[in-house]
Amino acid sequence: MPKFTVGHDAELFLYDENDNAIPSVGLVGGSKSCPREVKGGAVQEDNVMAELNIKPCTTSTLFVSRTNEVIDSLTSIISKHGLHHKIMDFQKFEPKFLKSKQAKQFGCDPDYNIYTMQQNVIDTKILHKSNVRTAGGHIHIGIKDPNFHPMARASLVKGCDVFIGLPLTILERESLRKAFYGKAGSFRHKEYGIEYRTPSNIWLSNNDTMKWIFNQVRIIYNEMMSALPQNEMPSYERMIQDWGENSFQEVINKGYYDDAYDMCQNYNIEIPKLVV
Repeated sequence: MPKFTVGHDAELFLYDENDNAIPSVGLVGGSKSCPREVKGGAVQEDNVMAELNIKPCTTSTLFVSRTNEVIDSLTSIISKHGLHHKIMDFQKFEPKFLKSKQAKQFGCDPDYNIYTMQQNVIDTKILHKSNVRTAGGHIHIGIKDPNFHPMARASLVKGCDVFIGLPLTILERESLRKAFYGKAGSFRHKEYGIEYRTPSNIWLSNNDTMKWIFNQVRIIYNEMMSALPQNEMPSYERMIQDWGENSFQEVINKGYYDDAYDMCQNYNIEIPKLVV
């Protein structure tokens, strides 16, 4: 296995020609247990969203190309129904579209907060009552031996918060999604490493933001591997200590984009651009 791999399971909302939000139910195919294989990865229906899955990538070029291949396949599938997709992380639906069993299913497994190690509790009753759904852009990181150090997975998640979650706050701003999903330090433990669940799908906006995701993971991995084997604290964990763990989480959770910008500038953390 290479030093590290990066994949994702980003989600997209579907729309008709009048830009009405349409559920993916019965239109995309595939499920958690049996994804629909396409070039570069797979697609599936997740609640009312269309989910993209890519095969694990070892380079930024592969990460971008496989993501685009899966998006192209999804475009081809939904265009036959007169639909298109958009990069939105929060969407209100007509109540009639949310009556199916699939539209009422939220999350197959719980996720956790790395700072408290408590399960993130989502009040799905509010989502049901308000007829809204959210779309994420979760990042999957695999490393050769995720058990090489007892803090390896925790360190990866914190590194993702600093180098991905924080700068994306500048783009996402006061995202309505954060009221339900995508809090700082949100993750799932995986056999191969972690699933980082804080980001929305905004990084799908262009090839440069996709490439940026992979390159940020490379920075995190290199920082971690230069510190943990010597039982030292990676520089990004010291950054969180400097900022204050609670204050740092609040910046991401509440979308304090001015503070996020200042923090990135002060610590030379690259901020991605939506328009290139």
